[in-house]
Amino acid sequence: MHIDDKRLEDLNANMAVFAWMSKAMDYPDEEFVESLLNNQLMENLPEERCRAFKDYIAAFDSTEALLLDLQKDYTRMCHVSKPRLVPLFESVYKEGKLFQDSTFAIARLYDEAGIRPGSEFKLPPDHIALELEFMSYLIYQEMEAIKSGNTDNEHMALRLQEETMSGHLAHFGLSVAERLSQHARSPFYQGMGDMLRVMFQPQEQPDLN
Repeated sequence: MHIDDKRLEDLNANMAVFAWMSKAMDYPDEEFVESLLNNQLMENLPEERCRAFKDYIAAFDSTEALLLDLQKDYTRMCHVSKPRLVPLFESVYKEGKLFQDSTFAIARLYDEAGIRPGSEFKLPPDHIALELEFMSYLIYQEMEAIKSGNTDNEHMALRLQEETMSGHLAHFGLSVAERLSQHARSPFYQGMGDMLRVMFQPQEQPDLN
Protein backbone atom coordinates (compact mmCIF):
# COMPACT_ATOMS: atom_id res chain seq x y z
CA MET A 1 0.00 0.00 0.00
CA HIS A 2 1.46 3.33 -1.10
CA ILE A 3 1.16 6.17 1.38
CA ASP A 4 1.65 9.76 0.24
CA ASP A 5 4.04 11.09 2.90
CA LYS A 6 3.81 14.65 1.59
CA ARG A 7 0.04 14.60 1.93
CA LEU A 8 0.32 13.30 5.48
CA GLU A 9 2.87 16.00 6.31
CA ASP A 10 0.55 18.71 4.98
CA LEU A 11 -2.43 17.26 6.83
CA ASN A 12 -0.46 17.10 10.06
CA ALA A 13 0.46 20.77 9.71
CA ASN A 14 -3.19 21.72 9.05
CA MET A 15 -4.33 19.64 12.01
CA ALA A 16 -1.87 21.45 14.28
CA VAL A 17 -3.05 24.87 13.07
CA PHE A 18 -6.72 24.10 13.76
CA ALA A 19 -5.86 22.63 17.17
CA TRP A 20 -3.82 25.68 18.17
CA MET A 21 -6.43 28.13 16.86
CA SER A 22 -9.05 26.28 18.89
CA LYS A 23 -7.06 26.97 22.06
CA ALA A 24 -6.43 30.57 20.96
CA MET A 25 -10.17 31.21 20.69
CA ASP A 26 -10.97 29.70 24.09
CA TYR A 27 -10.51 31.58 27.37
CA PRO A 28 -6.73 31.96 27.82
CA ASP A 29 -5.03 29.98 30.56
CA GLU A 30 -1.45 29.43 31.75
CA GLU A 31 -0.89 26.44 29.50
CA PHE A 32 -1.91 28.42 26.44
CA VAL A 33 0.34 31.36 27.29
CA GLU A 34 3.29 28.97 27.60
CA SER A 35 2.48 27.54 24.16
CA LEU A 36 2.12 31.06 22.79
CA LEU A 37 5.65 31.96 23.82
CA ASN A 38 7.04 28.93 21.98
CA ASN A 39 4.78 28.85 18.93
CA GLN A 40 5.94 29.83 15.44
CA LEU A 41 2.49 30.37 13.92
CA MET A 42 2.56 34.07 14.67
CA GLU A 43 5.57 34.34 12.36
CA ASN A 44 3.10 33.90 9.49
CA LEU A 45 1.41 37.21 10.24
CA PRO A 46 2.11 40.24 8.04
CA GLU A 47 5.47 41.77 8.99
CA GLU A 48 4.03 44.82 10.74
CA ARG A 49 1.53 42.72 12.73
CA CYS A 50 4.20 40.19 13.67
CA ARG A 51 6.49 42.95 14.92
CA ALA A 52 3.66 44.48 16.95
CA PHE A 53 2.93 41.08 18.47
CA LYS A 54 6.57 40.53 19.44
CA ASP A 55 6.78 44.01 20.98
CA TYR A 56 3.55 43.29 22.87
CA ILE A 57 4.96 40.04 24.32
CA ALA A 58 8.26 41.71 25.23
CA ALA A 59 6.45 44.44 27.18
CA PHE A 60 5.48 41.99 29.96
CA ASP A 61 7.91 41.00 32.68
CA SER A 62 6.14 37.72 33.48
CA THR A 63 3.83 35.17 31.88
CA GLU A 64 1.31 35.95 34.63
CA ALA A 65 1.10 39.59 33.54
CA LEU A 66 0.71 38.57 29.89
CA LEU A 67 -1.99 36.06 30.80
CA LEU A 68 -3.92 38.68 32.77
CA ASP A 69 -3.83 41.13 29.87
CA LEU A 70 -5.07 38.48 27.43
CA GLN A 71 -7.84 37.46 29.81
CA LYS A 72 -8.94 41.08 30.22
CA ASP A 73 -9.16 41.67 26.48
CA TYR A 74 -10.94 38.35 25.85
CA THR A 75 -13.42 38.95 28.68
CA ARG A 76 -14.12 42.52 27.56
CA MET A 77 -14.87 41.46 23.98
CA CYS A 78 -16.55 38.10 24.48
CA HIS A 79 -18.22 38.04 27.90
CA VAL A 80 -19.08 41.37 29.53
CA SER A 81 -19.80 43.75 26.64
CA LYS A 82 -23.50 44.39 25.96
CA PRO A 83 -24.19 43.56 23.25
CA ARG A 84 -21.19 41.25 22.84
CA LEU A 85 -18.45 42.84 20.77
CA VAL A 86 -17.17 39.44 19.60
CA PRO A 87 -19.79 36.68 19.97
CA LEU A 88 -18.21 33.22 20.05
CA PHE A 89 -21.23 31.21 18.90
CA GLU A 90 -22.22 30.54 15.31
CA SER A 91 -25.95 30.81 16.00
CA VAL A 92 -25.55 34.42 17.19
CA TYR A 93 -24.20 35.37 13.76
CA LYS A 94 -26.61 33.24 11.73
CA GLU A 95 -29.87 33.49 13.68
CA GLY A 96 -29.24 36.31 16.13
CA LYS A 97 -29.38 34.28 19.36
CA LEU A 98 -28.12 31.08 21.00
CA PHE A 99 -29.37 27.52 20.47
CA GLN A 100 -30.81 27.86 16.99
CA ASP A 101 -30.79 25.59 13.92
CA SER A 102 -27.06 26.07 13.30
CA THR A 103 -26.31 24.93 16.86
CA PHE A 104 -28.06 21.63 16.36
CA ALA A 105 -26.73 21.22 12.81
CA ILE A 106 -23.09 21.28 13.97
CA ALA A 107 -23.98 19.03 16.92
CA ARG A 108 -25.33 16.46 14.44
CA LEU A 109 -22.00 16.50 12.61
CA TYR A 110 -20.18 15.85 15.90
CA ASP A 111 -22.51 12.94 16.56
CA GLU A 112 -22.03 11.54 13.05
CA ALA A 113 -18.27 11.63 13.65
CA GLY A 114 -18.80 9.67 16.86
CA ILE A 115 -17.77 12.36 19.32
CA ARG A 116 -19.43 14.60 21.86
CA PRO A 117 -17.92 17.72 23.44
CA GLY A 118 -16.32 16.90 26.78
CA SER A 119 -18.34 17.46 29.92
CA GLU A 120 -15.73 20.00 31.04
CA PHE A 121 -16.72 22.27 28.12
CA LYS A 122 -20.15 23.36 29.36
CA LEU A 123 -20.97 25.56 26.37
CA PRO A 124 -23.15 25.21 23.28
CA PRO A 125 -21.59 23.05 20.55
CA ASP A 126 -21.35 25.98 18.12
CA HIS A 127 -18.63 27.75 20.13
CA ILE A 128 -15.86 28.62 17.68
CA ALA A 129 -13.22 26.83 19.78
CA LEU A 130 -15.20 23.59 19.51
CA GLU A 131 -15.75 23.91 15.77
CA LEU A 132 -12.03 24.54 15.21
CA GLU A 133 -11.15 21.56 17.41
CA PHE A 134 -13.62 19.44 15.44
CA MET A 135 -11.83 20.28 12.20
CA SER A 136 -8.53 19.25 13.77
CA TYR A 137 -10.11 15.96 14.83
CA LEU A 138 -11.48 15.29 11.35
CA ILE A 139 -8.08 15.90 9.77
CA TYR A 140 -6.60 13.44 12.27
CA GLN A 141 -9.24 10.88 11.28
CA GLU A 142 -8.37 11.43 7.63
CA MET A 143 -4.70 10.80 8.37
CA GLU A 144 -5.43 7.61 10.31
CA ALA A 145 -7.66 6.35 7.49
CA ILE A 146 -4.92 6.99 4.94
CA LYS A 147 -2.37 5.13 7.05
CA SER A 148 -4.64 2.12 7.45
CA GLY A 149 -5.90 2.16 3.86
CA ASN A 150 -9.52 2.56 4.99
CA THR A 151 -11.02 4.48 2.08
CA ASP A 152 -14.53 4.53 3.59
CA ASN A 153 -13.30 6.34 6.70
CA GLU A 154 -11.16 8.63 4.59
CA HIS A 155 -14.15 9.65 2.45
CA MET A 156 -16.29 10.15 5.54
CA ALA A 157 -13.66 12.39 7.15
CA LEU A 158 -13.36 14.43 3.96
CA ARG A 159 -17.13 14.77 3.64
CA LEU A 160 -17.51 15.93 7.23
CA GLN A 161 -14.67 18.43 6.76
CA GLU A 162 -16.37 19.86 3.68
CA GLU A 163 -19.75 20.09 5.45
CA THR A 164 -18.18 21.71 8.50
CA MET A 165 -16.31 24.26 6.44
CA SER A 166 -18.96 25.14 3.86
CA GLY A 167 -21.94 24.95 6.21
CA HIS A 168 -20.40 26.41 9.34
CA LEU A 169 -16.80 27.51 9.86
CA ALA A 170 -16.07 29.41 6.64
CA HIS A 171 -18.70 32.11 7.19
CA PHE A 172 -18.52 31.92 10.99
CA GLY A 173 -14.73 32.24 11.08
CA LEU A 174 -14.75 35.29 8.83
CA SER A 175 -17.45 36.92 10.98
CA VAL A 176 -15.33 36.43 14.11
CA ALA A 177 -12.24 37.68 12.26
CA GLU A 178 -14.04 40.88 11.30
CA ARG A 179 -15.20 41.49 14.88
CA LEU A 180 -11.72 40.86 16.29
CA SER A 181 -10.22 43.31 13.81
CA GLN A 182 -12.74 45.93 14.90
CA HIS A 183 -12.64 45.46 18.66
CA ALA A 184 -9.44 43.77 19.86
CA ARG A 185 -7.05 46.01 21.77
CA SER A 186 -4.17 43.56 22.19
CA PRO A 187 -1.92 42.81 19.21
CA PHE A 188 -2.47 39.12 19.94
CA TYR A 189 -6.22 39.14 19.29
CA GLN A 190 -5.75 41.55 16.40
CA GLY A 191 -3.40 38.91 14.99
CA MET A 192 -6.02 36.21 15.59
CA GLY A 193 -8.39 38.21 13.41
CA ASP A 194 -5.79 38.16 10.64
CA MET A 195 -5.15 34.43 11.02
CA LEU A 196 -8.83 33.52 10.95
CA ARG A 197 -9.27 35.65 7.85
CA VAL A 198 -6.43 33.82 6.08
CA MET A 199 -7.85 30.43 7.11
CA PHE A 200 -11.36 31.08 5.82
CA GLN A 201 -11.07 33.72 3.10
CA PRO A 202 -12.26 32.20 -0.20
CA GLN A 203 -9.41 31.73 -2.61
CA GLU A 204 -9.66 33.77 -5.81
CA GLN A 205 -10.21 31.63 -8.87
CA PRO A 206 -7.90 32.26 -11.83
CA ASP A 207 -9.37 34.19 -14.74
CA LEU A 208 -9.44 31.74 -17.65
CA ASN A 209 -10.83 34.18 -20.19
